[in-house]
Amino acid sequence: MKIFLDTPDLSAVEEWLPHGIIDGVTTNPTLLKKSRIEDWTSAVGALARRIGPRDLSVQVSGGCHDEMVEQARTLAARAENIVIKVPVISPEGRPNLDVMTTLGSSGIPVNATACLSTGQALAAAKAGARYASLLWGRVGDEGGSPECLVTDIAALLRRHHFPTQLLIGSIRAPADITRALNAGADVVTVPPPMLARWLDHRYSRATVREFQLDAGVKDE
Repeated sequence: MKIFLDTPDLSAVEEWLPHGIIDGVTTNPTLLKKSRIEDWTSAVGALARRIGPRDLSVQVSGGCHDEMVEQARTLAARAENIVIKVPVISPEGRPNLDVMTTLGSSGIPVNATACLSTGQALAAAKAGARYASLLWGRVGDEGGSPECLVTDIAALLRRHHFPTQLLIGSIRAPADITRALNAGADVVTVPPPMLARWLDHRYSRATVREFQLDAGVKDE
């Protein structure tokens, strides 16, 4: 079981690293835009070095094979633990599996992102991706069952001995983390505020407060 932090925010990563539960970090262009990071290639390099040897997934945004490969090589040169996120398919419906195989042949690890079906995840595995990222919330948005999909994909990956890890993103609620892991996910990537909610419980707080009062510890 692995927990990744889904953020490009170095301060959020710094806050969580000492707790010992973060196994990696993921980013995407939307998160980088929201964080208003202008020089994001330098930012991801600094972030990768800070979390090393844990993986940092960084997404390419090129429109064709050559653009994505060139950008991926530039990003991968920033740190040894950078994993390149490649969308499994283009907006026009063209598979990007050739980008994944090209990067793999150069020794650059790949995270196949935007997977929403069993076929996409398995194809990414056959193309050599280290991670196949399934978007949990978006599966549910279209009326699908994320749990069933995760269970099916995880079983097929193991049955056919693929080393690819099934990574779950697009988590919408703290309970989704547990549901995804229970369904067979290898990794769940979680926004920092949601990870805090997963670990919080008002009755735990009340219980500890009672212990402290009985021990003579006064609230600050």
